[in-house]
Amino acid sequence: MNQKLNVAKQTYYFEKEHNDCLSCGNDITHPLCPNCISKAFMQWLEKFPEESKEIKLKLNIFLRHHNSVNGKSKSCVVCGKNKTHICPYCFTEHLYNLVKEAGLGCRAMTEFLFMFNFDFEHKGYSKELEVLGSY
Repeated sequence: MNQKLNVAKQTYYFEKEHNDCLSCGNDITHPLCPNCISKAFMQWLEKFPEESKEIKLKLNIFLRHHNSVNGKSKSCVVCGKNKTHICPYCFTEHLYNLVKEAGLGCRAMTEFLFMFNFDFEHKGYSKELEVLGSY
């Protein structure tokens, strides 16, 4: 039996409003869009003018892709217009990886984790705060 459950499910999935993150599949309990989180992140990133160019390029690619998704989802609670197809945890994990890849250093990574941490259960990227000696 050839099962294509994911294809049928995925098509139906976008026909109705959903609350699931397209990255992790969990329910989005804090509907903040990546655009709103990115505004604060970009302000913070101004402290690092050399590295920020590379990070901003990569972030803009991600945002263009996210904004092109046409599925129905909850609107952002901050701006009220953008849809939340990815949870703040998955998005800030992506931002954290960009910061890490850019080599901003332990101090910047620790500061990022204190300001943009959506790992409320401390099961993911916030565990690195322990390694960095700040938790």
